[in-house]
Amino acid sequence: MENSAKLVIRDLCKSFGDHEVLKGVSLEAHAGDVISIIGSSGSGKSTFLRCINFLEQPSQGSIQLNGEQLETTLDKNGDLKATNPKQLQKMRTQLMMVFQHFNLWSHMTVLENIIEGPIHV
Repeated sequence: MENSAKLVIRDLCKSFGDHEVLKGVSLEAHAGDVISIIGSSGSGKSTFLRCINFLEQPSQGSIQLNGEQLETTLDKNGDLKATNPKQLQKMRTQLMMVFQHFNLWSHMTVLENIIEGPIHV
């Protein structure tokens, strides 16, 4: 049976030195899903989201978007890095993120606020 998930995260891990922040986190998101990630301050919520977009490099795991597996390899520090910059850029155009302290415009729709957000990191 084919997996209809739009986003599949498998066994995502992230460490900062000896401190393990993400320990094998997995997630499947299907079209129409609403997903909340909750936890106390410092529990890894933002790190998880940043790893999905490769704003932080995960230590291990896999990311699949719309059926396409992100191609990765290990860098010299033992973290994952995307091997195909064009594929990563394409993936980033399909995954949107609005940061917690980003100022939203009350006169704009949600989509207009997202479009207004930073394009480059």
